[in-house]
Amino acid sequence: MKAVHFATGKHDGIWNMAFDRYLMELVGENRWDFVFRTYGWYPACVSIGKLQNTQREIDSDSLIADGYGLVRRPTGGRAVWHETELTYSIVAQIDHPAVSGSISEALKKTAAPMIKAMNSLGIMVSVSPTEKHRTGGPRTASNPCFTSHGKWEVGTPDGRKLVGSAQARSRGVFLEHGSILFENDQLKILDYLPEDTPPGLKKILSKHLTEGIASIHELDPDLEIRDMESALHASFSDFAGHTLEYMPHEELETERFFQLELECGNAI
Repeated sequence: MKAVHFATGKHDGIWNMAFDRYLMELVGENRWDFVFRTYGWYPACVSIGKLQNTQREIDSDSLIADGYGLVRRPTGGRAVWHETELTYSIVAQIDHPAVSGSISEALKKTAAPMIKAMNSLGIMVSVSPTEKHRTGGPRTASNPCFTSHGKWEVGTPDGRKLVGSAQARSRGVFLEHGSILFENDQLKILDYLPEDTPPGLKKILSKHLTEGIASIHELDPDLEIRDMESALHASFSDFAGHTLEYMPHEELETERFFQLELECGNAI
């Protein structure tokens, strides 16, 4: 088996989540033992975690009426606004040495190549073994992902969050999603919180989504997404133990993929 890298460009949220679900199936069938994927989103999209109640997290009617996307991730965590970012996914068999162990151990392992890639680009980052919830606690509704800092998530030395990540395990397969913010678009999600969200909470969230987040372009205005992709390709090749072979995504747009697109579209 081999390690591969799909760089799929920008797609809508349903396509993106269907593709990652298909990668999980194919890894489960032993087609590859480690897959790294980088991608973007068009149009901008809100993704919600696997176990979240959509109506408690987002005003989906207003969001969709304004031309944005909405999709449910197969990973956990809370709502994320996806726009000016580079998203990555890691799909591997759960006993692969790069992701094996407890949730905390796997988070620590996958943070290492992220740190290496950032440092190679002159972006100094740090991680922490503890969670930091800026408001409302870890399970409060209408509390977006970027208002908290999870275990081993990548941030700046001054404690601001730069990369948001979430994991899942299903049928012997590991999945991690991560969003590397190139601009801080996260405030936009506040326009689409449920109508009954207290104004005071919105004010608190606005403060945290402004002061608690860093972005790549704040740290290096000239760094481009393709630079980050290249750095991640190199660091994750070392991480996986093999040079990641670039694979064209078009060959996976099969009948099964289209079935998964329909399932993802109905999962909200």
